[in-house]
Formats: sequence, C-alpha cells, structure tokens
Amino acid sequence: MKRWLTYSVWILILAACVREGAFREAGTPPVLPDYTDITLPVNIAPLNFELEGADALRLEIEGSRTYRFKAGGSQLRFPMQKWKEMLREEAGNTLQLTLTASFGRESRRYTPFTWTVSPDSIDRYLSYRLIEPAYEVWNVLSIEERDLESFKTRLLADNTTVESTCINCHTANRGDGIQTSFMHVRGAKGGTLYSRDGQLRKLNTATDSTAGAAVYGEISADGRYGIFTTADIRPILHSGRFDKLEVFDASSDLILLDFEQGTVTDSPLVKGSEFQETFPCWSADGKTVYFCRAVSRPQPDSTFEMHYDLYSVAFDPETGRLGGTLTRVVDAASRGKSVSFPKCSPDGQYILMTVSDYGTFPIWHSETDLWLYEIATGALFPLETVNGKYSDSYHCWSSSGRWICWASKRDDRLYGKPYFAHVGEDGTVSKPFVLPQRDPGRYQVTLKSYNIPELYRFPEPYDAAYVSRFYSDMEAERMTYAK
Repeated sequence: MKRWLTYSVWILILAACVREGAFREAGTPPVLPDYTDITLPVNIAPLNFELEGADALRLEIEGSRTYRFKAGGSQLRFPMQKWKEMLREEAGNTLQLTLTASFGRESRRYTPFTWTVSPDSIDRYLSYRLIEPAYEVWNVLSIEERDLESFKTRLLADNTTVESTCINCHTANRGDGIQTSFMHVRGAKGGTLYSRDGQLRKLNTATDSTAGAAVYGEISADGRYGIFTTADIRPILHSGRFDKLEVFDASSDLILLDFEQGTVTDSPLVKGSEFQETFPCWSADGKTVYFCRAVSRPQPDSTFEMHYDLYSVAFDPETGRLGGTLTRVVDAASRGKSVSFPKCSPDGQYILMTVSDYGTFPIWHSETDLWLYEIATGALFPLETVNGKYSDSYHCWSSSGRWICWASKRDDRLYGKPYFAHVGEDGTVSKPFVLPQRDPGRYQVTLKSYNIPELYRFPEPYDAAYVSRFYSDMEAERMTYAK
C-alpha cells in the first residue's frame, strides 16, 4: 500500500508540473540502455529502459497517433500487449519520443529522440553462450535460447551437466528449407551435435587422415554440407599489455563434412603446413567457400606478424568437392591488418567480417571492428555507425539479410553483449542497440559475457536436459574420410 501511495504521489507531482510548464529543459536523455535515435524491428520485445536517479517518468510517443506511458521510479517497463500493438500500427513510421522525469522537486523535459519502426522483422530466436569474460574461469558456461519477441529464455546446453566440458559454436544454417544447426560438445563422450528434422545426432568428425575434429564452421543452406576448420588452438597470456589474453592456431586446415553420407573430405588447396586456413563460410548460392588464410609462422614468437587475408575457393554441390583455384578476395596484410569471421549476407551482396591489427582471435583485441565488403564492387569499409570503442566481433546475419547481430564489448571492454543494427538495401547500417531485457538494469549486475550470438527462425527441438542425456547415453557416429 505504501509503495502504491508513493507511486501515485510522484505521478501527481509530475502531472502538476506538466500542467504548469515548470520544467527545466535538458538535452538527450541519458537512458540506459541507450535506445535513442535507433531503428528497431517491428517484432522486437519492449525496449525497457531506466533513467538513473529519477523518481517518476513520463514518455509521450508521437506516431500515427499518440501513445503515453508512465512509471513511478527510474525504470520504464512497457506493457507487452500495448507495446506490440504500437509497433504493429507504426510499422514503417518514425516515432518521436519525449521523455519527462522528476528528480525530487525538479522536473526535466528532455530533447525528443526518434525510433524508426522497420517493417523488416528480425528472426525470432537468438542463441548465445553465457561465459565468464576473463581467462581464469571457462568451465562454467551455458548456451541459452532467447525469444526476441518476448523475454522468454531456455537452456539449450549447460556444461555442468556434461562433465564440465567445453560447449561452443551453436550455429544455424538459416536456409529457406528445414533449419539445421550444429553445436560442439567436447570431452570424452562429446561430439558435434547436428540437428535436422527435429532429430539430434552426435558425430565424431575426427579421422586418421585429417588434423582433428571440426571447430569453427557453417552449414550449407540446404543443411547437407558443413565447412569447418580443424585447428590446434592454444591460449597464452600477454605480459605488459592492456589486452591480457591471446589465442592462436599452431596449425589449421579446412575440412568438408557431408552429413548425409557421413564423410569427411579435404583438398590440397586448403591443407598443408605452408599456410593456415580458418573461419570458413558459404556464399549465398552455396557455390563458393570464403575463408581466412595466412602464411604459417612459428607461434607465439611471430603471432604479431600473423595477418590473415580473405580468400575464396569454388564448391560443387553436386559432387560435394572443393576445386578450381584459390582467389584472394581481400588483401588485409598489405594494410597491416588481419580479417576474421567472414559472414555472407543471404542476398549475396555483402561479406561482413572483423578487422584487427593481427592474429585470428579478435574478441580479445580492443581495436577489433566490423567491416563490410561489397562483393560486386570490391569496396571494403568499416561500419562507422556500428563500431564501438572496444571489440566488436562474433557477428551473424538474420535470414532476411536486413539485420545483423554481434557481440560488443563497447561498454566496459570486458563483457560482451548482443547488439543489433538494421542493414538497408543500399548497405547503410543504423545505429546499434543492445538486446532488450525485462529488467533494464540487468547488464549492470550480470557477471557473464554474451558470446557468439546467433539468429535463427525456429526454436531448437532440444534443451539442456536432452543434451545431457544424449552426451551420456548416445555413442557418437564416426565419420569416415573420403579421398
């Protein structure tokens, strides 16, 4: 009762101030998260925010009609049904928002800001790995699936139920047909979990003729093939640098998995000790594989000299073979840079990649930025509207190609969070915004990094309990090497 009375008193005070015009004009409201002047998908969950120190808030939104929201306290949480109705009605419109707040006896009216409601919906589901951000602890982690149209989440995997082994790289194909996905569960009973048609398989992708099991990779749009790195990955600690951790590949090649035939193949074009290849991805039409490549050097002594260029090689979906010749698509080394994580847009126009000063593990490089490559023209440029002060990496496209999502450490250099931005047909990218939470203060108290965000359209047919049983009871299918 007391809390209700306090709320009512502040609302009356604020209302009185509105009537009397007794406001101090202020600049752009310092709301957390920063949701000012952004483009948002028509189907996104409410963008709840807070204004530190405020006793009451009032928000007026002008669109095709006027919407009003009030809150007693520093947090504004939008009613779900009213929020969804507003976005549906205002799809394609730019809204003007005016925020008024009371601080004790003072009331402030902030400079209006805008929300553009894009009719381009975003894929409904997002997965990410929740992990301690520092190098001291890695064995307490989980993979979570979030419904972006609400605040509902569920666990896809929890490594406390699979002998505390590493779980990583949950990735979906985002094709037009049936959704397929994979996730690696390491350990003695682990394997690559491959999901298709509502069925889960556990695969042993290591063979006597290849350098190891599958690591980084993607699934083709039709779900049949997977292109992967097989690498000897090693972490080291820096001495005397602000960036504490470095991860490098002592060696790395590419392998091709045929999930239907249960085979592993490779090619002389993308294997051997002279070069290191990593981070492969499919072109939109599935006939080209893009990947990162560097001249092999002794590491860690020469890690600072490792500069990866972007290459491509042809792929024949009929024979399931890599062939032709290698093509260097982006010469990053001549710029003193290194590219990682190429991801092709579903419309075939662009390749989104990270660019850092050296090496192949940019998440710990504070200088890492997102760059966009236009395939038709060869133009390559940093996304100035998107890149933050610290590492921006681990990105993906929505299935429509109109949205990108990535992990950004822009806020504190340490904790990665999922950010989104709209990509127009002309390649223009909007100001980014962070994944909305029911409690807008959640990011201030969460001691986990949101790692490797991945967008997809349909929920996974399994959960953490099923993965735990699958890990313990199911023998991995051994894939065979095919020359």
